[in-house]
Amino acid sequence: MSGVLLLLVTVAACGRAEPGSGDEPALCSPGYQPRELVDQPLTLAPPSISGRTPDVRQPAETRTTDAAAIKKIAAAACSLPTPPPDIACTLELGPSYELRFLDTQGRTTTLTAASFGCQFVEGLGSHRYNAKPLWDALAAAGLPAPPPR
Repeated sequence: MSGVLLLLVTVAACGRAEPGSGDEPALCSPGYQPRELVDQPLTLAPPSISGRTPDVRQPAETRTTDAAAIKKIAAAACSLPTPPPDIACTLELGPSYELRFLDTQGRTTTLTAASFGCQFVEGLGSHRYNAKPLWDALAAAGLPAPPPR
């Protein structure tokens, strides 16, 4: 019985890295040395009556090599809270943003941040939400971000 309980605890804990747990990407480490940030707004393809996927052009990506700005954006993303288990979000859709952080060691950390609903951010080891500080940091750096809600 104790073996089954241990297995259940192990499975339940899998994939839930809490901030500061050591399972976060280099992006969230104090010694992070950024080289470049690529900000790519992503659009959703509207449904097609014909069954064919319509040609939806993605907005151009924007890049910065300003290390101080990248560190502020990374700090904003890494400080986002993990959602509570009983979170309820509005059922809406909108654009998302793909943020690719490249560091001086050649590593890349890719985040996907939704600008709708609970504004979930994925790619940090654990889901985060309420991305307003991330949007503010992107806008302060002159990078694409959703308009204030």
